[in-house]
Amino acid sequence: MIRPNHPILILLIALILGWSWDALFYGQALGISVFLFVLLLLAALFSLGRMQGVRPAWRNLWLLVPLLFFAAMVAVRANAFVTFLNIVACLSLMGLIAHFYAAGWIARLGLLGYPLVLLQVAANLLVRPAPLVAASVNLPAVQTRSRRNVLPVVRGLLLALPVLLVFTGLLASADLVFAHYLEDVLQLKFLADKLEWLWRGAIILIVAWLLAGGLVYALNRTPAADETSLAARVSRLTWPFGLGFIEVTILLVLVDLLFLVFVGIQFAYLFGGQANITVEGFTYAEYARRGFFELVAVSVLTLGLILTLHRLVRSETAWQRVIFKSLSSLMVALGLVILASAFQRLLLYEIAYGYTELRLYSHVFMVWLAAAFVWFVATLWLQPERFALGLLLASLGFVVTLNVINPDAFIARQNLAGLDTFIAEENQSYSRTGDKLDVEYLTTLSDDAVPVLAAALDQLNHDERLTLRNHLHSRRERLAKTIASQSWPSFHLAEQQAYAALAEIK
Repeated sequence: MIRPNHPILILLIALILGWSWDALFYGQALGISVFLFVLLLLAALFSLGRMQGVRPAWRNLWLLVPLLFFAAMVAVRANAFVTFLNIVACLSLMGLIAHFYAAGWIARLGLLGYPLVLLQVAANLLVRPAPLVAASVNLPAVQTRSRRNVLPVVRGLLLALPVLLVFTGLLASADLVFAHYLEDVLQLKFLADKLEWLWRGAIILIVAWLLAGGLVYALNRTPAADETSLAARVSRLTWPFGLGFIEVTILLVLVDLLFLVFVGIQFAYLFGGQANITVEGFTYAEYARRGFFELVAVSVLTLGLILTLHRLVRSETAWQRVIFKSLSSLMVALGLVILASAFQRLLLYEIAYGYTELRLYSHVFMVWLAAAFVWFVATLWLQPERFALGLLLASLGFVVTLNVINPDAFIARQNLAGLDTFIAEENQSYSRTGDKLDVEYLTTLSDDAVPVLAAALDQLNHDERLTLRNHLHSRRERLAKTIASQSWPSFHLAEQQAYAALAEIK
């Protein structure tokens, strides 16, 4: 627990962190500042914990690894969506660390537990600093002094006001420079810069308030508090209603049969090649391009359906539980085939028309969704309460994968590849080569793609090379101005690498 003689220290550390936030982020582009601020915040938490004698729950501190990774990647990847995911991951992980720093075990958290924990942390950020401030200030003494000193101050101001008016008027008439400054004061021109400082001061205080609340919350958590937390209470709740085993079995059997029919068609046609498709009067390209998002939606809904039924079904005997798990596992297996069908359709579309950010994100999402499916089957038979942890890891894995593959550079490399890829359609071959390259789309990619684009200029035909070169020249000018105007907290590796690559272009 927080000791009575430490509230002032915690508030002081929170103010230092608030000032650090202002120095690192106010008016600055995101860069190395995120990683540095996360390090400062963690150092404050562990230092205060040691002074308070609060031992961290080591089994939860693996969360530090992805937190530091995502914070560092903000300064490495320039892609806006990846940066957004990195920031969201950092905020979520810091919330989880605050909740599980001193008590609890994240592996026991259920699906609803994660949003509830983050909401609980957010609420404590707002309310926890209030008692901390109250413990730092002797309010009765302050009130007594205020009442004793207010009246003399008011009388002094009233006495000084007419004297100041007389002398100010005479001095303004005597000196033009003094009169000029006086005019500026009366017109409130001096507030132009001061308003910004007031705004920044307010932001520092708000950030300090929230961080003080987070520090107090993390250090005051105990095993007893963990057992009475909102997430723990919700995880122990039982549904007020349920579904009978027979009803659930009928639903699962019918959905499994529907999926079996669809999967059979996929093996006969989509996975079987173009010859089988043309027999039915469709081209292979037409067949492959349709239904991608619908199939992904079916896969996601499948997982949601099984999770819901698992909570609602009333399985009274061991055999009923085995039957339910078997039918659910079959549905997941068929869902994986449907997911593979969506993956194949998107792959064929990319071969024909090239990669885009949305298509690449969808591909990576499907891979980690498949991993979540496999994890669900494993936990369904062994430890169902561990599924939520696997879903968290799959979500983190999705963001890690995007950071590792560097989406914009990957898209540029794939779309600039010199190898022809073919989709046969009615005895014609369509190739994605230089004459079909979408250079305009490539120019919309972030600085992550610039080194790849700069290196590929000589591989393009004249018109494409001219379009891309003009774009890279204008980007070099903009990037030079951006780097020159930024201070060190905004250091970004992707910008530096892009500028170095652009400097080589004549």
